[in-house]
Amino acid sequence: MMSIPASETFVFESGAQIAGFYSLYENTLAAVFVAPSLQGKGVGTALIDDAKSRRECLQLTVYRENDPSIHFYKKHGFISLGEQIDERTGHLELVMEYYG
Repeated sequence: MMSIPASETFVFESGAQIAGFYSLYENTLAAVFVAPSLQGKGVGTALIDDAKSRRECLQLTVYRENDPSIHFYKKHGFISLGEQIDERTGHLELVMEYYG
């Protein structure tokens, strides 16, 4: 399992299984994951809504070619602040922000 040092991680459970999780590092939404079999069933929305309830402002980065995720974040009120290169991968990513 991946660990994000110094972050807060919140888990969404469905029955006895983990349906998804997200991690916050200060105001950065560092990770969001929904089990593939449960995508499109409101788990991601519940995770984002919970994160928004914990922070007035959230920032994240998402790979530019990841259109489904970009659409998901825009649907939930995130706006693009610009683009940058992920130094670890060399891929172009968007910097997005939500301010509630």
